[in-house]
Amino acid sequence: MTSVKKSFYILALSLLLPLAILAQKGERQLVQFSGFAMSGDSMMGIPFVHIGIKGTNRAATARVDGFFSFAAVEGDTLIFTSIGYYTSYYFIPFHNEENKLSVIQLMTKRDYTMKDVVIYPWGDRTNFPNAFVHTKIPRDMQDIAEENTNRQLLAALGEALPIDGGEATQRYMQMQAAKSYYYGQQAPQNIFNPLAWAEFIKALKRGDFKKKADPPLPTHDY
Repeated sequence: MTSVKKSFYILALSLLLPLAILAQKGERQLVQFSGFAMSGDSMMGIPFVHIGIKGTNRAATARVDGFFSFAAVEGDTLIFTSIGYYTSYYFIPFHNEENKLSVIQLMTKRDYTMKDVVIYPWGDRTNFPNAFVHTKIPRDMQDIAEENTNRQLLAALGEALPIDGGEATQRYMQMQAAKSYYYGQQAPQNIFNPLAWAEFIKALKRGDFKKKADPPLPTHDY
């Protein structure tokens, strides 16, 4: 093949190739692509979903209710992305006679897991023992802590509180045990027991039955 023929073939290919590309592009029709981007678990619209066209710089964004509508081309691959959801794809088919297409694009939620983070106010956990020993506590907070741990106050509050389920169960089991112990016979009465009367007289002399004043409640704001 001579150099002249080679030049002729190269020139012919250079002219026919753009025409073939234009003809191929002419076969792909514009399509009005509309629909909703919805969550697969709740069937609620996903706001502001980004819809990109693969291989191009063209993109669209769904509305706050998940609705979208834009012009695309047959054969385009659409990429749906949104934070908190897996990426999904949709391929626009060829030979759409009406040049319109409406879809409901379901997207699946995606859970993100992160490693546990522990925040220390001392910069490093090794500084905790030193900070625990040498940290100065404000006097007002120490006064509140001392009043809240006052034994007389805690005892008074404990007497005023109703018994819980555990205490009620324990008392009932004790009563049942006492009944079982004296089953079939008369239980003893301490009113006729001289030792019990002696202990009662001693307690009366000591003033165990005098009413004690309740400790004052703390007046600090918590």
